[in-house]
Amino acid sequence: MQPPELRGIQNPLHVRFGDFEVDERNALLISNGQSVALPPIPFAVLCALLRQAGTLLSKHALLDEVWGHRFVSDSVLKGAISDVRRALGDDSRQPRYIETLSRRGYRFIAATIVINDNTVPTKQVDTDSRHVTIGVDKLEVEAVTPSLFIGRTAQLNKLYHMWERALQGNKAIVWVAGEPGIGKTTLIEHFVSGLKNVVSAFGQCVQHHGAGEPYLPVLEALSDLCRRDPAAASLLRDVAPTWLLQLPWLSTAAEREALLHELVGANPQRMLREMAEFVDRYTELHPLLLITEDLQWADHSTIQLIDYMARRRSRHRFMWLSSFRLTEVIALDHPLNTIRHELRPAGLSDEILLDSFSESEVAAYMAARSPLELSNEGFVRTLHERTSGVPLFVASIANEVLDKIAQSGAIDPVCMATTTVPESLGSLIDHYVVRLSDERRKLLIAAAVSGIELRTETLSLVLGWDELQVVDLCDELVRERVWLVAAKPVYEDDKAEHAYAFRHALYRQRLYDTITASTRAELHHKIGLTLEAQRAKGLTIAATELASHFDLGRVPLKALHYYAEAAQTALLHLSPAECMSLTERALKLAVRTPASEERCAFEITLATLRGVAAFHTLGAGDETKNAYLHAVELLSEFPQHPMAGLALYGLGFLLYLRAEYAEALAIVERTEALFITGHNPLLVIAACMIKGQVLMIQGQHGRALDALEQALPSLEQASAQNGQNLIGYIVDPQVTVQTMMGLALSQLGRFSEASNHMQQAYARAHAQPVALMVTIWCDTLCCIRRGDTARVGALAREMQLLVEEYSLAQGKAACRWFLGWADARCGKPQEGARRIREAYDENLALGMISGGSETLGYAAEALIINGDWQTAQQQLEQALDIVNTYGERIYLPQLMLIQATIAQMRGELNAEAESLRHAISEAQRQGAVWLELLALTKLCECSVHTAEDLSELDLLVQKLRASGDDSESGYTSLIEQASNIIQI
Repeated sequence: MQPPELRGIQNPLHVRFGDFEVDERNALLISNGQSVALPPIPFAVLCALLRQAGTLLSKHALLDEVWGHRFVSDSVLKGAISDVRRALGDDSRQPRYIETLSRRGYRFIAATIVINDNTVPTKQVDTDSRHVTIGVDKLEVEAVTPSLFIGRTAQLNKLYHMWERALQGNKAIVWVAGEPGIGKTTLIEHFVSGLKNVVSAFGQCVQHHGAGEPYLPVLEALSDLCRRDPAAASLLRDVAPTWLLQLPWLSTAAEREALLHELVGANPQRMLREMAEFVDRYTELHPLLLITEDLQWADHSTIQLIDYMARRRSRHRFMWLSSFRLTEVIALDHPLNTIRHELRPAGLSDEILLDSFSESEVAAYMAARSPLELSNEGFVRTLHERTSGVPLFVASIANEVLDKIAQSGAIDPVCMATTTVPESLGSLIDHYVVRLSDERRKLLIAAAVSGIELRTETLSLVLGWDELQVVDLCDELVRERVWLVAAKPVYEDDKAEHAYAFRHALYRQRLYDTITASTRAELHHKIGLTLEAQRAKGLTIAATELASHFDLGRVPLKALHYYAEAAQTALLHLSPAECMSLTERALKLAVRTPASEERCAFEITLATLRGVAAFHTLGAGDETKNAYLHAVELLSEFPQHPMAGLALYGLGFLLYLRAEYAEALAIVERTEALFITGHNPLLVIAACMIKGQVLMIQGQHGRALDALEQALPSLEQASAQNGQNLIGYIVDPQVTVQTMMGLALSQLGRFSEASNHMQQAYARAHAQPVALMVTIWCDTLCCIRRGDTARVGALAREMQLLVEEYSLAQGKAACRWFLGWADARCGKPQEGARRIREAYDENLALGMISGGSETLGYAAEALIINGDWQTAQQQLEQALDIVNTYGERIYLPQLMLIQATIAQMRGELNAEAESLRHAISEAQRQGAVWLELLALTKLCECSVHTAEDLSELDLLVQKLRASGDDSESGYTSLIEQASNIIQI
């Protein structure tokens, strides 16, 4: 077995150097045929050095590679290096194998030979970086001669090896990490240039002032792929419609409208599942290389997708190659930092950490591109010391020196390097800022405020210049390869012919930071107004961009307007986490904004949307409650707000789920009072639905039915207001009211009427996944009341398929406890009880208490069927505790019947009769005649029943026959059983 330090290594080393051989797969260090003792940690350090032989590995890089960012002091690393040297017989003063660079790190300096184990064929890049040698027919790699590709041979070999494994069906999630300017993009571009006949797609994460659009780099990559391969767009239509919806230029308006209708209320998890299915299907035909750069700016949705794809157990020919700045990911506690520490130890991802150039690599770089005088040892040493070997610094200073030589002729290169190399990247950028003409500086300052990407049309309007003048200046800056690069248009429908981006985001950030606060705010305001005008003319501008500019431009009301729009867009994109981020920032801005009716209106919208998003991401906890409470409190200042109905229903429904029933009814009273003053039908619907739900859970089914019936006239009136976006809760109020009425009628034993309402709900919910889930849910509850086991099992499975297909998180627990109920009655009671309890606990962890007494009752019934009445009693006591604590009586008659069954199993006949009488009393209180008949029948079967009990049963049977209710499904067999008891 491999030691812990070696587990998860996908490509174990097997190399030879000097008299030694390292076999990482078998954790062996061999010298002249004999094994050399070396503990696991020093062995792992040796392998890390060998894996990047000839390259300087910093102390941090080694600590990350071997210890995985666990806190370890430098002395531990030094001790491990000493152990390795001792095993190799190496001398630190005159090293043959491991060289120490003071305060920098370590480098393996001996020549190595890769041993082919005849397992997975390998390919290697020659150490002089001049060409690629090919060892596998399946992987086509072109010979390349990269004149300026320096010092990344081991990393390039690793990428080719991972791509080869991906071709064999072993998906690869690979990250290239390092500080800004370290050469991440260069490595990736060089790797891609060496591949032939490869389908690749590229997406770029960009830094925004506000939150980025969900899945932005992945959407860009998909767009890129669809342009290259039309079959990809067709496949998106088939298996990934939620993604197709985010790429409107790939579908018609009619197709988008149909998709919007189908996807209302879908969960963010659906987008993950669809992307995985798309990759599975696509890579059956073509291997796919997906590249996303600068993940430190990626939105949470993109990181979640990477995590999902890495963990998914499927084989496809797919490689997701990304880059990120390690220091920013760690310092800012980016979500990527969490998943990299989870995925790498599990062998689900690989990370290539790039370090600075060594002195010899700087020399190779200068020899490849500069006159002889810049290749001398003194200049190279000075340049390396002053730049710390950061490739971007090296290139920048080399450009500077070469420019001076071209302008002034011969100069002292060593002196030039000493006087012009800055101490930090910021001062280096300042050096280039100083060289800018006034015209260029004005342009770049406006561009820096605009963002990492820029449009010439926008800049020309902001500066009041002719657009051709802006284009010419940008083209000049692109050619100089310092500030700008040519880029694609920011949006697909952007008609501008010219688009540019800053070459390095840190350059833009440094320039941005040099602007005075008043100038910065003025520019943000002007850019915001310009973008707003362009948007009005049809240009696609994200609301997040406008919100950010108006926020930073000190125009808070406009910023709040666009933050609200952006938050709503995030929910429509199935990204509640993005909505949470946007509303948090916006609500903080609202607190700093002078009070006004307009501010109040925006604040209500933002708090309501935050409540919806919090429910989807965090469940029914305090964060969700506080968001809704904030919105509802503000309604006193703006009672006729368009989102009043959603805010009140959201809070009322949340209180209902938390079993805070008195507080929920108080919300009903407030909603009804608002309706009296404003006559908004949505307020009536919200009040009736909350009231119906609470009354039903309290066992007041007749009153619940009355409340729900009062909503029917308002439903027709509200249909004309369909334009109001009620994200998340009232997806289709008519379906919800019909299903709840059906459940109330079922509780009252009016099963035929209940069935009619369910059929109406099914007819309306046909093409709406969330509405269909609600209908199946309530129908299943009705079938449980009738004892229709086969129907419950079929509905539970149907609901499970729907939940999985559309990633409807709200139904995940319910379909499992329904399946458990059916399992218990189909010969699998132990499995059913376990399934029910697990689903209950999962729901409870999300703060959802309501209905828990019924779910625990299911578990108790399953345990009774399994013969385990002692554990059943424990479940029952928990259920009764919910009844007593929260007044949740909907399932109390059934709980008393369960208590009677347990007493019977114990042989406690008087206790059995007492529980049955309690069940009868509660059924009468609730108006549940069918439950009264069931409990009374069981009591008369009990040996301690009385003549009065038989007489009461006889009267009830006669009453049901006289009313015609004996023909109800669910009554017939029960009345027949009662009649037999009476006759006997």
